[in-house]
Amino acid sequence: MPSWKVHLIFNLILVFVWIRVLLNYGFVNDYLLMASLILFSSFLSVFPDIDTPKSKIRDYFSIIIATIIVLYLIVNLTIESLLSLFVTFIFLYLLFRFFPVKHRGITHSFGFSILFSFVMTLVLWFMFNFSLTEFIVYFLVILTGYLSHIFLDKLI
Repeated sequence: MPSWKVHLIFNLILVFVWIRVLLNYGFVNDYLLMASLILFSSFLSVFPDIDTPKSKIRDYFSIIIATIIVLYLIVNLTIESLLSLFVTFIFLYLLFRFFPVKHRGITHSFGFSILFSFVMTLVLWFMFNFSLTEFIVYFLVILTGYLSHIFLDKLI
């Protein structure tokens, strides 16, 4: 099984080819959008291993999701007690961190890769509000990151 570094390097090679093509055809002229495509694709190139109990991506993702949910609660529900916020964070972190999943299960499936890449492209669309044609192209770039992981796992 390739390490996260191999997945990341392989994806970066692919995504830089994509960026070059997109620059040549005028699809990307915003540096923040280019950086976002690279970051999203890179994130998705290591994301499928979230189903590995000792993976770094699972640990980081658990912290990030728990933090986002707690911040949402702070902003929208005005929870006054610091203790309840702390308990909420710990509960959510442990839930995401230790939720039992089968390695090379759903996160390594083609259907999930399409769904999750679509959701990530929607996040970009909300940030940059681009056209449908650009949406499809950016979706393919992001999907390439996810599928590069699955491809390497099958190859090696």
